[in-house]
Amino acid sequence: MTGRLYALILFFLVAFGLLALRTWQLQVLEHEKYALRSQGNYLKTEGIPAPRGRILDRKGRVIAQDRLVVDLVYEGGEVPFQERLLPLLGLSALPPVKGPTVLKAGVPEHLLPTLAELTAGQKNLKLVERIERYYPNPISGPVLGYVLQANAEQVKQGYSPDEQVGQAGLEAALETYLRGKRGVRAVEVNVRGERLRESILEEPTPGQDVVLTLDLDLQRAAEKALEEALADINAGRRQKGLPPATRVKGAIVALDPRTGEVLAMASAPSFDPNLFARRPVPQEVQTLLQDKDFPLLNRAVQPYTPGSTFKLATSYALLEEGYVSPSTSFRCSPYLVYGGQVRRNWAGYDMGPMTVKEAIAWSCNTWYYQAVAQDPLGVVDRLAARARLLGLGEATGLEIAERTGLLPTRAWKRETFGEPWYPGETLSVAIGQGPVLATPAQVARMLATLANGGQKPSLHLVKQVGQKTLRPRLAPVPGRFWQTLQEGLRKTVKEGTARHVLGSFPVPTGGKTGTAETPGKRAGLEHAWYMGYGPAEPGAPYPPLVVVAFFENGGEGSRVALPAVRKVMAAYWGISKEEAQDR
Repeated sequence: MTGRLYALILFFLVAFGLLALRTWQLQVLEHEKYALRSQGNYLKTEGIPAPRGRILDRKGRVIAQDRLVVDLVYEGGEVPFQERLLPLLGLSALPPVKGPTVLKAGVPEHLLPTLAELTAGQKNLKLVERIERYYPNPISGPVLGYVLQANAEQVKQGYSPDEQVGQAGLEAALETYLRGKRGVRAVEVNVRGERLRESILEEPTPGQDVVLTLDLDLQRAAEKALEEALADINAGRRQKGLPPATRVKGAIVALDPRTGEVLAMASAPSFDPNLFARRPVPQEVQTLLQDKDFPLLNRAVQPYTPGSTFKLATSYALLEEGYVSPSTSFRCSPYLVYGGQVRRNWAGYDMGPMTVKEAIAWSCNTWYYQAVAQDPLGVVDRLAARARLLGLGEATGLEIAERTGLLPTRAWKRETFGEPWYPGETLSVAIGQGPVLATPAQVARMLATLANGGQKPSLHLVKQVGQKTLRPRLAPVPGRFWQTLQEGLRKTVKEGTARHVLGSFPVPTGGKTGTAETPGKRAGLEHAWYMGYGPAEPGAPYPPLVVVAFFENGGEGSRVALPAVRKVMAAYWGISKEEAQDR
């Protein structure tokens, strides 16, 4: 018995010794290792979303900002008080789910107290806060753009999966400035995953505010002018026996020619960018993406056949290259036969002899045919070079993505099609037809250069980023005949193709109508243009303004685009409807 007792005592001594040794090893030798592992079980880090910077108009009015919204998230299982909860959500029963599912996105404020009471202490039903982009004063969706949650490629680039990213328009172009820097917080949880406490390790840094050059009042006037043009479009279509249009497709650009600041940029059809910010993304977004009229397309920066607005570039080239002088006269005949083809003027009667000023004012096609027919192969390259000096065929400087259009040359045709340039093609290009393409923004820049007497502005939509104000840039354009071109533009309004709409307008203006034929389309489906500026006479007490209106398949420029420009001018200069009416 004594031997057994000693053996038992010895066993317990050894066992307790080994236990003490193991305890010493864990608590002393391996303390740091297990302390970190233990801490990792209950302490985790989370990213804190950073608010995107605001987008404001030139007067400080908010166009886009972030706001805090609350979603009701359901993780499955039984939920008490369903008889009170389901009617609030408009549901008859809770859906079967496999993981966290949003039952109600963007819970209205008046429901929050009730839902907070019903979800208190529940593990499978909770209110979750998130940041959502919000547009209290949305402008044309194709111009402003939209945000979506980061896609897979953007996550690889460093975005968080729940982060909002600009996908188009200004939201995308200004992403570098608008995007903030995410913060970090430490969250302590228990073994059941319940949050116990949290602390901020790094505060999020909001994105920078961006002040645009746009004026919300003028922007709305431009958007309204686009919408109201539908009646003018359909009046023209009725005359041509065409079916009516159901929506407007076009753009209006208004800018300050002294600085290149874009005061309004409207594109139609449009969309509400708030749709893309909602969660889940509504079905209307899919409808927009499949719309054959491309409402996501910013038509202000897309290239189109410019029609007779291009005659100003042709006039500039002819004068500067010495093909004509301000006194050179050609007869404005109803047609001209060239290369065996009959080329017609828009008027079916002889309009008499004209100089370049009258040719601009009355948009005489045959005058330009005769002018370029003197050297059709030589003038086309010079025309392209001179048009580029005015701002066509190149980027305008806008912060958003834009197309550059096309100024055809002999080399371009040879490289593109492997064919020589034919003399008759020069006649088409001279009046803004054929392969020449320009965007409404480029046409506005060209007119600003003419109105400035040869000072070409870089266009921009951004006035200020954070505390940094951007300075306008003007580049001198060589030329000796700016006054001649300005007088031609003024004659257009005083006695030419724009007289019936702007001839009695209280502010003296100049401009040019344009009706561009579209291949394969019937008469009445031409692109409608008008570019106008004012004041066009010294001493008028009004700030300078350039406006270009474009309507895709809108018909005659003087019928559709000209009245739209008048409405924008009236809004900018504070001209009442009665004063702006035709007299």
